[in-house]
Amino acid sequence: MEQSKGRRVILFPLPFQGHINPMLELANILHSKGFSIAILHTNFNSLNPLTRNPYFTYHSIPVDLTETEVSFKDFTVLLSILNAKCVEPFRECLSGLLSDDVNSEDPIACLISDPLFNFTRSVAESFKLPRIVLRTGGAASFAVYAAFPLLKEKGYLPISDSRLEEPVTELSPIKVKDLPMMPNCDPEDFYQLITNMANEPKASHGLIFNTFEDLEGQALATIRQEYYPNIPVFSLVIKN
Repeated sequence: MEQSKGRRVILFPLPFQGHINPMLELANILHSKGFSIAILHTNFNSLNPLTRNPYFTYHSIPVDLTETEVSFKDFTVLLSILNAKCVEPFRECLSGLLSDDVNSEDPIACLISDPLFNFTRSVAESFKLPRIVLRTGGAASFAVYAAFPLLKEKGYLPISDSRLEEPVTELSPIKVKDLPMMPNCDPEDFYQLITNMANEPKASHGLIFNTFEDLEGQALATIRQEYYPNIPVFSLVIKN
């Protein structure tokens, strides 16, 4: 298959299976449309060599995690460590790709990354490389995440056992017990993680959801109108 010139895309998934699989499926979709694909991945939870697409190029990001760090049950702590330790290896890898890109007939169009990898924003901006965010989950859950500051202001967060059956009037028909929680995490750390993730798309060139309009049209409309009116928001069915 002959690739179209000037349509090369870099994709960098979060190194957890529920994030890797949709990102790789998105890469397959883009490749089928004529894009050249470069996949960046960490050596932590590295990609299975047997599943690699021979038409893609792959670049490993070395991340030196200790056994103690890998064993953390608190996801917010592990993610914070990954965001800190990936910055410079990612910068070096991206610099090399962009240097090779100078005389290429197939220049890099953009980076697609996960909103939980928040360090990719500043690095991409330093290279003036457009960045698009892929939210590997659906739109309805993300609409709740984007409302976290409001929910905290209204007193729904942190979640109190005495209010579990109380309706969240701003997100009807959701009740307090339906709000997302993460076991083994400090509630304030989880709140900060979610608000950071929800803020990431605001500085991006676009936001992609793993969903479709007929299923989550209302949630997508809310996201476009209330939370991200200044960037394009796409819905695309991606297999998990």
